[in-house]
Amino acid sequence: MTDLIPLSADVEVDGAAIAHAFHVPVPFFMAEMRRGNVRGTVERGVGEDAGRHRLIFRYRGRKLVILRQPDGRLVTEAPGDPTSAPDTRGS
Repeated sequence: MTDLIPLSADVEVDGAAIAHAFHVPVPFFMAEMRRGNVRGTVERGVGEDAGRHRLIFRYRGRKLVILRQPDGRLVTEAPGDPTSAPDTRGS
């Protein structure tokens, strides 16, 4: 079973993929989502970036950034590695 996370009317992400990126078990991660411990933001591209989305996930001081290309491909942005230094800007 796939746990899809609806981020906006036209963007969904497989929760298992995000859980794996944060190195936590899928059921635990989905429970953390329901508890409100995972924050997600969607930024829509405009102008020359129209059709692109930046998906930002924050969990326990870590940040994962994924770019959704116009063709639907998901690409992890380099500084978005959740194993990188904690994000201290707040959630």
